[in-house]
Amino acid sequence: MIDALAYSLVGAGLLLGIWCGVQARRNRPTDDALMIAAIALEVALVVQTAVGLARLGGAHLAEPVTYVAYAVGILFPLPLGFYLARLERTRWGSTTLGVTAVVVGVMTLRLLQIWRSDLG
Repeated sequence: MIDALAYSLVGAGLLLGIWCGVQARRNRPTDDALMIAAIALEVALVVQTAVGLARLGGAHLAEPVTYVAYAVGILFPLPLGFYLARLERTRWGSTTLGVTAVVVGVMTLRLLQIWRSDLG
């Protein structure tokens, strides 16, 4: 894993979640800017997953199967939230996308925790 990218993903996920929360609070559906931000976050997640899985062979993780499950599983919440936000063109679409963005941030923190288990 690339630590700087992982921490950036945590921050980006939380910021996107807050942005979506503000949109929902203002009674607005997701707009193009939110969707572009979600796509950019997903692209960064794909890069992080690819790098993490490529470096897995050299790492001595305590829980390699759990790491792989999280690394692959982290790619699914945001597209699901994106899809549901496009279907639900109300404030609840913004809420759904925001929740999935926060889930991505939390899952990235868990990935970092598992990755660092090989250091301690």
